Amino acid sequence: MIINKSVQTFKNRLTEIMQGDSVSVFAKKCNMSETVIRDYLSGKTYPSLSRLATIAESCHVSYCWLATGHKLEDISDTENNEVYNEYIHRIPVYSKQMPTIEEARTQKYVRGTPPAMNYPVLDGWIGYRGLDVKKLILYWAKGDLMSPEIKNNNGLIINTELGEVVDGAIYLIEYKDMTLVRRMRLALDGWELLCNSDPKATISVPRKDFKQYKLIGNVIQIIKDLY
Repeated sequence: MIINKSVQTFKNRLTEIMQGDSVSVFAKKCNMSETVIRDYLSGKTYPSLSRLATIAESCHVSYCWLATGHKLEDISDTENNEVYNEYIHRIPVYSKQMPTIEEARTQKYVRGTPPAMNYPVLDGWIGYRGLDVKKLILYWAKGDLMSPEIKNNNGLIINTELGEVVDGAIYLIEYKDMTLVRRMRLALDGWELLCNSDPKATISVPRKDFKQYKLIGNVIQIIKDLY
């Protein structure tokens, strides 16, 4: 199988179309945040299809070239197979959000969750990030406590292969009968689980209570602009 290298080289094409503009100027031009552009430039994240289109339109460049490094008219059938013949994995939804057989049969929403039970990702993206696809799950965010970064019904790709707890990372957490999405802050006496929109909703977890909070995994990708 030939692996698509466009993810690795996207940041180079982005630098080229910036034409020397600062991150701040370019972010405003594309109506995006500076953080998002910096993440693209560092190779930390890769834009969704809708954001690729926005950047291409804002900079008057080919969408195909920006995404792949190839001009559509220059790709032969053989080259097209080499560039695009890449395995697609489907990330399953978190077990607590899975529909019953009857709900799936009737395509009903499950506790307000959009009826999308998996999310496609390219094998090249998995390899580039150094991830184990079998350890990834999809979770549909609920509520707006993590807005504007994460809004209601944004999709979150969660890596359940947990290592050392990372300060500042966002985690999917189970506590009793609740499922939480919170940013982790490490403190001398335990954890602080932070919300973006309401500082008063911070949960302090002393070390003695760690076992009551099950860390399911950390957020590695936020899926937006789906609907």
